[in-house]
Amino acid sequence: MSVALDGQAKEAGDGRTTRGVVVTRCRWARLGGPAGDGVLPPAVPVPPAAVGTVEDAVVFPQQPGGLDWLLGPAAGEVEHDEDAFQISVYAPAEAAPGAPLVVFLPGGGYVSGGASVRWHDASALAEAIGAVIAVPAYRLGAAACFIPGPDGTAPAVADAVAAVQWAIEHAAHFGGDPGNVTLAGQSAGAWLAFAAAQDPALAGRIRRLALYSLPYQPPPGPEGAAARRRVFAEALAGADPSAPTPGVLVAASAEVNLAWAGRGLGVQPLPGGRLPGDVEDWDAAVGRLAGVEQVLLATTAREARAFIPPHAAGSLPSAAADAYRAAHFARPGELPAADSAWGQMTADMTEHQFASAARELAGHLRSAGVGVHVSRLEVEAAGGAGAPHCFDVPFLFGDRRQWRDSPMLADLTDEAFDAVAAVWRDPLARAVAGGAPTTAPGEVRAVGFADGVVHVDHVPDPARGEPVRRAEP
Repeated sequence: MSVALDGQAKEAGDGRTTRGVVVTRCRWARLGGPAGDGVLPPAVPVPPAAVGTVEDAVVFPQQPGGLDWLLGPAAGEVEHDEDAFQISVYAPAEAAPGAPLVVFLPGGGYVSGGASVRWHDASALAEAIGAVIAVPAYRLGAAACFIPGPDGTAPAVADAVAAVQWAIEHAAHFGGDPGNVTLAGQSAGAWLAFAAAQDPALAGRIRRLALYSLPYQPPPGPEGAAARRRVFAEALAGADPSAPTPGVLVAASAEVNLAWAGRGLGVQPLPGGRLPGDVEDWDAAVGRLAGVEQVLLATTAREARAFIPPHAAGSLPSAAADAYRAAHFARPGELPAADSAWGQMTADMTEHQFASAARELAGHLRSAGVGVHVSRLEVEAAGGAGAPHCFDVPFLFGDRRQWRDSPMLADLTDEAFDAVAAVWRDPLARAVAGGAPTTAPGEVRAVGFADGVVHVDHVPDPARGEPVRRAEP
């Protein structure tokens, strides 16, 4: 299917200028009293503010994001606060009471970003799909991933579960239906959404999942967890990780990620409490998705080019690319050749961490009788990055103005952006409306853009080799 620009721009443009959305930004929780003794305090839920209340935006303390070269500077505009448990709710003014509820967990590698950054303004999305969209914040950084809360759960995970519970319990306050819930997320947010959907507290309460760039990122086993905690403790130089020392904690998180550079993600939630170690064992995970009827899975065609950008292409040695391929694939000789070490490495990282995860999870979901739709964004970003990680987020939220200074969108006109956005969010719109879109096994809905036309093709998605799945990423 092909879509000409002038066939889509009017609809998207009208939505932008005639927006009728009630926005509420308030706290969903407050930080509990000091825990100390190496345990972080819990997030204590609070009642919702009056509809239409808009608090000043805050985010949890963080360093500049590693993908700001693609995304732009928006995250750096927001004030830091150790108690930044905000939730932004976007409700279509014309929607009848009991509109579908979508809870979206934003990404940021567990160390950056936040629900109140303008990138995640869901006004355009709410109006386009006729749903109440809730975007909650959760704690960031190594402390939130490594130091357990009172019940032994990493606070980032506990926050995600509690925030989704809060959004469902207060859905009617904002005009949403607590019985018609889609849980969505992107990147780290998709991982947390997938983990939260398996939690007993949410059993039977989530009808759909929409997971954008869900990474294959099993929690580290005992050895990997201990190593991360050790590096974190050394970076803290004796400071108490449960005490309110945001600057020290942020710097220590950066040290952990630096220590794992090139061999996996350093800061990530460690298992314990509500987070099982087999959260990405597909059979076990699917068995815990009680009540989930449908799952939307989406990736971008060149996810890893966000992590190894084009300006680094010339400095990547062939030996490093060959070593990664040999270590992560059972049949490396069957993988296609590339024109450079950078091309090989980014293709293999994309396949191992994102594309294969979507493919494998889709198969297990179908076997369990769950409806599945798989999408891939193939639109090219500016600067030779192809379709990198995070490039789909602007099109999902659908408002170019919120991404006005994003370098990756520099080559797209407003009309092109609107056309791609309308097509990219279509599976979510249909799912929320009860349409249950699916793709066939071994098939992916590929969305591209060329010569002023959006192309939508259902193409084969054959496996390129079996990744080696290790408990210690």
